[in-house]
Amino acid sequence: MEHLQLRQAKPCDLAEIMRLERAGFAAAIQETEATFAERLAAGGDGCWVLAGGGRLYGYLCAEFWRYEEPAPVANFARDHSAAGTHCADGEEIYVSSMVVDPVLRGTGWGSRLFNGALAAMRERHRHLRSAILIVHPEWQGARHIYRSAGFQEIGEVPAYFADPDGAPRAAIIMRSMYACIGAQLKEHAAKIAPCAS
Repeated sequence: MEHLQLRQAKPCDLAEIMRLERAGFAAAIQETEATFAERLAAGGDGCWVLAGGGRLYGYLCAEFWRYEEPAPVANFARDHSAAGTHCADGEEIYVSSMVVDPVLRGTGWGSRLFNGALAAMRERHRHLRSAILIVHPEWQGARHIYRSAGFQEIGEVPAYFADPDGAPRAAIIMRSMYACIGAQLKEHAAKIAPCAS
């Protein structure tokens, strides 16, 4: 799969993004097509895909937020309105969703997508100072990618997920300041072939 290219998502990618969303997440935590359409419209610079052979193999969607301490827990709501939270000159990248096609899991493409997309956003928006995301406590592969990129656990969103028995499970909030992750992002971005728009 060395032929994959990282590029900005386009509105015509929506059906493929939704296919990946369904393949990557349990039905209870999938976000809606309307949510992704709004993300593409509100903050297209934050939506990136891994493309090759006429299909997508991964996506990452992000918004730009104002940097706040502590992180605004209400903003993490699933299916929230990107139009209400995205700020074009925000200082923080919020990675709202990322999926790599199951056929690529364990191949390193998740790290390449994550780091390449963050590096591209930072290159285009030099005022960005940090990145933030939430993750399920049991998603060890994702947590490894994030920790490897310099992210640290800074808090929780209570009862964000539900266990199979219905018991509530908190999401872990992770953040990285760009002073900490710049070198890692540049190194990973260099491994992904650019794609002409």
